[in-house]
Order: sequence, then structure tokens, then C-alpha cells
Amino acid sequence: MNGYAAQALDVIWLLPLLGALIAWTFGPRLRAAAGGICSAVVGLAFAGTLAELVFVSRWTGMHWGFHQSLVTWVPGFTLGLQLDPLSLIWSLIITGVGFLIHVYSIGYLAGDRSIARFFAYMNFFVFAMLTLVLSDNFVGLLVGWGLVGLASYFLIGYYIDRPSAVAAARKAFVINVFGDVGMMFAIVVVFALFGSVSYTDVFAVAHDLPSPVLALICLGLFTACAAKSAQVPLHTWLPDAMEGPTPVSALIHAATMVTAGVYLIARCAPLWSSSPEAQELVGVVGAITALCGALLGIVQWDIKRILAYSTMSQIGYMIMAVGVGAYDAGVLHFFTHAFFKALLFLAAGLIIHELANEQDIRKMGGLRKRMPLAFWAITSGVLAICGIPLFSGFYSKDAVIYGMLLHGHPILFAIGVLTAGLTAFYMFRMWFIVFFGSDRTEHGEETHASSWTMRIPVALLIGPTVVAGYLGIAGSASPWSRFLAPVFDGARPFEVSTPLNETAVSSLVLIFVACGILAAYLRYGSARATSRDTLRLMREAEGIPLFFRRAFYVDDFIRVLIVRPAQIFGAFLSRFIDPRFIDGLVHDVAWFAGVLGFEVRAMQNGQVRGYAFTLAVGVVAFIAYFTSLGGVR
Repeated sequence: MNGYAAQALDVIWLLPLLGALIAWTFGPRLRAAAGGICSAVVGLAFAGTLAELVFVSRWTGMHWGFHQSLVTWVPGFTLGLQLDPLSLIWSLIITGVGFLIHVYSIGYLAGDRSIARFFAYMNFFVFAMLTLVLSDNFVGLLVGWGLVGLASYFLIGYYIDRPSAVAAARKAFVINVFGDVGMMFAIVVVFALFGSVSYTDVFAVAHDLPSPVLALICLGLFTACAAKSAQVPLHTWLPDAMEGPTPVSALIHAATMVTAGVYLIARCAPLWSSSPEAQELVGVVGAITALCGALLGIVQWDIKRILAYSTMSQIGYMIMAVGVGAYDAGVLHFFTHAFFKALLFLAAGLIIHELANEQDIRKMGGLRKRMPLAFWAITSGVLAICGIPLFSGFYSKDAVIYGMLLHGHPILFAIGVLTAGLTAFYMFRMWFIVFFGSDRTEHGEETHASSWTMRIPVALLIGPTVVAGYLGIAGSASPWSRFLAPVFDGARPFEVSTPLNETAVSSLVLIFVACGILAAYLRYGSARATSRDTLRLMREAEGIPLFFRRAFYVDDFIRVLIVRPAQIFGAFLSRFIDPRFIDGLVHDVAWFAGVLGFEVRAMQNGQVRGYAFTLAVGVVAFIAYFTSLGGVR
């Protein structure tokens, strides 16, 4: 059975690469048909992943997993693929949600002259993500990690005629490469210590490593996590990445790429569970990121930037959970977040598309009757992300927050509860401004009706947005925890007793959420507030403190401490070192070659007597040399 499953895994992995190659090679001829082909390829990969889940689980039970070796380079470098519950969950999201986003993109980019190039990038991204999560070793992980960064560079900068999009793509790429360096450092240390890059070999003896060495490895890996998953202070690329098309935001910056850091920590759970110092660092950074993302979401007016900062905040929740050892909860929140955040982005895309690319929520208003599908979709997503009972986020977010308390981190628990209230405020703020009050749109009849290829994926995502969290009901005894048990059973940290049970924690979180919703209603949703919303929103935007408008000055600090010194150093090299030393050395070599050539050329005069004389001198010198050697002996 495993033999067939392994062969199917190869097909699932390579199908998106095949679609990308077809779109790249025949794009000018395929044009719009490239969207259908690339979507079908990802759909087939999703069907294959579902088949792996159904049939492998049926034949082998809950505790299963297998490897597929691809190539052995040198001892310790056996590269291959693995399918276990953790990689399967990510693969389902990458191919399943990715398929819906591909279909959505067919309508969203209809008429775009470079649509084949776009779908080639999308398929290439899916292949890169599958490489990342299916690899059974650190080198394969690094290859996928780098390819994902490259694919995101292509997609964020898809609109190559927009300087802002090009700058955003370059920024995302540079920050991600910084993280890649940290991962490469960690892998070098791992190979030096273990003589292998295989997960199985490394994790089996991870607990025997000295604590400082283990913390150093985890620090290198977490640098990559922080860059890819937009954790403070390496988060600044994420809001700028909204310059890409909305489907890119849904695929990369909601459902898949930004969760790669969560996957890495969960995959390397034996390392983190053996290093309390690394756990503390990851938990604290995740908590700060969750809180900062929520605070910055409050002051945004661009609908995509609001969702971007909410993504940053929710990823902070996930990092916080897997960092302190609440692995089941962190992965469950990834699973539910993939659905409701993709739904929010795609529904926002419906609004942006129909309002002729308008993204400022101050220029919307009263859209609930005009765009009913977008209204109900965003309503479902908002209720899920805020953790309202019966919606998926209620079960996963509460599991994360309770996990902080259960693993002995009351301060992180308090930050999680506070962030939940702030999330409710800024998400319902967006909801009230966009769908209630007066119609502030400025486009009148200039609207673009959404096609069925855009509407159906949005409608389909509403279902899992509501029910996906039910898998986590009953905590450690849930089907979710039992399914993930083979991955995390050997990496669970000690749990502490707490006076609060899950019901009490849920009640406390709901109180903060209710306060956030009430505050948003009083300021943006009540009849008194909406009667003067246009003028008030403009004044509110002008009154936002500069500290928040400059996003805590993080970009400014990076510009002053890193970017500007690098520019000055580069200018020094280009204006002084390069022309005087590098170019000077090249010029000197050229001059010497010219002089030597001139002298040699003078010897080639065409006279036989001259050649004979040179030959005679050479023979005499040869004989004299060997005669002198004989005399010495």
C-alpha cells in the first residue's frame, strides 16, 4: 500500500511544476486558457492529497506515515519526501484552498494580457510550498523555503509597471533572504553535529545536545521563521505585499506562505521542546507580533492592509502556541485561519473588483444590499476571526489562548486575551464602515460585475469557515489531537495545573470580544455614528498619532540602521574601491599583457637566422643547466 501511496505523492508534488512549465512555455498561445489548465493541475493535486488521506488512513489507521527516497548524494544527504499527519494538513490547505484561489483568479484577472505568466507563477508557488512541507530533510526544506521566496517575489511584483509593486517585491525578497541565511547557518551546525540532515536522524538524538548548542540551532531556524511569517521586527514586508493582486494576498499572505514558520517550528518540535530558552523567545516574539498587528490594524483605512495586519496578528497567535508547546492548538488555528482569511481576502476582492479597484474603506459604505455575497462572506470571516461561538475561530483561538495558560505562561495568556478584544474591535470597525452607513462610493455606474469563477470559490469557503474548528472540540481527546499524536507525542512539554478550565477561559475571551464589538458599534455602527460618518472618518484619519501612522517607526529604524549604511558603503565601493583598485588591477593586467605581447611580437620577425639563434641559445642554456646539476652532485 505504501508503494502506491509514495508514487502518488511524487505525482502530487510534481503536478504544479508541470502546470507552471506548460504556462511558461506555451503562455503566448494559451492566453486565458492557461488559467483553466493551471487550475485543473492544482485541482488534481488536491484530489490526490484527499485520496492519500482517505486510503492511507483507512489501511494504516491514525498512526501512519511514510518516506519516499528520491536521491542519495553523499552519506547523510538522502533527499526524499515524507507524508505524515502534519505535512498532510499543510498539503490539503496548499492544494485545496490554492485550487479555489486559482479558479477565483480566472475571473479576477480576466482580460489581463499577462494572465499566463500569472498562472505560471501561481503553479510554481504551489510546487515550492509542497517541496517545503513534503521534504523529509533540512536541505529539501531549505530548497522549498528559497523557492517560495522567489515565487512570492514574482507574484508580489506581478504588476511590473507599478514602482510600488516592484519595491514591495524587492523588500519581501530581501527580508526573506535574511531569514534564509539564518536557516542555512542552522543546517550547517546540524550537519556538523549529526552528520545528517534527515529529520529522523536529528530528532532522535536532539535531547542529548548541550543546551547552548540547541538554542543556537533554534535561533537560526527562528530567524527564518520570523522573516517568512512576518514576526516583529521582520514583519514590514507583509503590508507592503498587498501591492500584488488580491488572489496573491489570499494564497501567499493568508493561507500558505506566511504559515511556513509555523510549520517549521511544528516540524522541529523535538528541538524546541528540548530548549526552554528557545521556547521563551518564540512565545514572546509571537505575543508581541499578535498585539502589534492588532494595534496597527485599528488605524488602517485600506481594506487589504487591515486584513494584512490581521494576518500578522493571527500568525503571532500560531507562533506563540507552537513556540510554547501547544502544538495541536497552533496547527488547528493555522487550519481554521486558512479558510476564514482566504474568504476575507477573496470577498474583499469582490468589493475591490466591483468598485473599480477602490480599496479605501472611507470611500465605501452601505454595501450590504448592493453586494450581498461579499456581505455574508465577510460577515462569516469576521465572526470566525473574532472567535464567535459556532464559528471555526472560536475553537482554535480559544485553544491557543488556553494553551498559554496550560503551559505556564500567564503573561502570554493575558496578551492573547487582550489581542482578541482588539481584533474584534478593528474587524467590526471595518465591517460597520464598509457595509453600513451612507454610500460613499464615488464610481456610480463604473462597476465591474464579478463572474461565477469569482463567486463560487467565495461561497464554497463559507462552509469550512464555520465548521473547520469542530475538529478540535474536546481538546486533547479530540479527533484533531489524536490525528496529530504521532507527530507531537514525543515533544510535549510539561503542563501545569491552572485554576481556569477551558470553559472559563472561553467566557473570559468572549467578554473581551464583546467589549471590542460594542466599542466598534458605538463608534462606527450606531445610527448617531453613521449619520455623520464621512466627515468623522476624515477627521479621525487626520487625528491618528504619527507613531501609529509610521507603524511604530520600524521601517524608519531599519532604513537608518541597515539600508542607509548599506547604501553609503555601496557608494564608497562603486566610487572609490571599484574604479581605483578593481578596475585599476584589470587595467594593469591588460597593460602588462599588451607590453609582453609587444616584446614577443618583436621576436617574431620572420628571419630564419633569428629563429636559429634563439634555438641555439636555448639549447646551450639547457645543457649548461643540467651540467651544473651534475657538478653539484
